[in-house]
Amino acid sequence: MILVLPACDSVPPGDVRVTMSGGDGTQRGLPDTLFQDGWSVQFTKYLVSLGDFTLTSASGEARESRRHVLVDVQKGDIPLTELTGLPAGRWDVGFRVSPPRDDTELADGQVSTEDLAMMRERGFSYWVEGRAVKAGVGIFDFRMGFPVDARMVDCINGVDGTQGIIVPEGSRADVEVTIHAEHMFYDRLGTHRGVQLRFDAIAATATSDHLITPEGLASQQLTDLKDAQGRELRDAAGQPVVYLPGAHDVRTLQQFVTQSIVDQAHLNGGGVCTVAK
Repeated sequence: MILVLPACDSVPPGDVRVTMSGGDGTQRGLPDTLFQDGWSVQFTKYLVSLGDFTLTSASGEARESRRHVLVDVQKGDIPLTELTGLPAGRWDVGFRVSPPRDDTELADGQVSTEDLAMMRERGFSYWVEGRAVKAGVGIFDFRMGFPVDARMVDCINGVDGTQGIIVPEGSRADVEVTIHAEHMFYDRLGTHRGVQLRFDAIAATATSDHLITPEGLASQQLTDLKDAQGRELRDAAGQPVVYLPGAHDVRTLQQFVTQSIVDQAHLNGGGVCTVAK
C-alpha cells in the first residue's frame, strides 16, 4: 500500500509599510516644563531628508527600498515606502539620514522645490523653522539647518524592546521612523540619561531682530558660552551654563546640536538605532 501524504503548504510571505512621524514634539511643540531654562518651542516646519530603508534577515538576505524623500513631519505622519513579498520572520532595520540627492523625492504638497534646492546646496538633512518664547525675555524666531549624514542600523523596536521587526505570515507589519525633536536641545552628548533641555545659549546667538540662524549657532563657542550681551552665560541660579560634549570633538553650538540630533530618528517610538557612517 502506498501512503499518500498531503503536500505541505508554503508559508505565505508578508509585507512591510513604513511611515515617518515627528510625534507631538514636532507637531504640537515642546512646553516650557521640559526646559531647564523656561523656554517653550513651536515648530512651523520640520524638514527631514531620509531614505534607503533596508531590512536584513537572520540568514543575511537583504531587501531595500532606494527611495529617498524630503518630508515635513511638522504637518503629520508621512508614508515613506513599502516592501512586499518578504519571508515571514524577524528582520533587522536600517535607513539613512542624509542631505537631498539628485533622485530625492518631495512629499506631495509639503515641501517646496526652493527648500529642496537650499538643503541640497548647503548639505542639510534637517531644516527647522519655528518660534521660541520665554516669559520676561521675549519671542524668538529660528531658521536652523544641520548637516547630518549617517546610516542608522541595528534598530531596537520601541514597541517591545526587541531587535528589529517581525514580518507576519500573509499579513503586513506597520513600521514607523519616529523623530525625537527634543534631541536638538540636549546639553550633553553620548547619553540619553541626565540630559537637560536648554535654549538660553541658542537664543543668545540671535540677531538684533530676534532671528536664530545656523551662522549664529556657529558663533557660540562651547568653552566660552556668552549671553546676548557678551557676558558669561549663566543659569537662573547664577551658575555657568555648561554643555558636555563627551567623546565628540565639537567646538561650537552648531556642531554640538548637529551631533546631538544624529540619532534622533528612532524606530517605532523610542527604539534607538546604532549610528554607522
